[in-house]
Amino acid sequence: MSSTSRTIIDWIGGVRRSRMPDLGDRELAVLQAIWAHGESSAQQVQVALGSDEVTLSTVQSTLERLTRKGLLQREKHSRAYRYSALYSRSEVIGRLIRDIAEDLAGGDLAPMVSGFASYVATEAPGLEADLDRLIARQEGDDDD
Repeated sequence: MSSTSRTIIDWIGGVRRSRMPDLGDRELAVLQAIWAHGESSAQQVQVALGSDEVTLSTVQSTLERLTRKGLLQREKHSRAYRYSALYSRSEVIGRLIRDIAEDLAGGDLAPMVSGFASYVATEAPGLEADLDRLIARQEGDDDD
């Protein structure tokens, strides 16, 4: 299906989902700091990053960029902003997986699950037991 056809279908009646914005290494590091520490000021994020090479103004501009990208929200406290994540780490991973599924498999998740299972079997075999427990727990939650 061409990109024009897809756009028309989305416009006529499909649901157009927004893609996860591209993230650089510094943006990912800042997001991880926010996820680890919760609502934080720029100074707190700078300390959490633990690098003397990252200036406060760099951290502030990265926080603002993540806010514009719709991944963080900010609230004014006294004279400084405090930032918090709009999405959990799991939600961001889910959105990235959805984008990959759209790009590589037309939205079909079966090849994604199959590829992940192959990866786990060859690269992280110890993870299989953890996945079995997660699936069993999820199935137990669905019974409620």
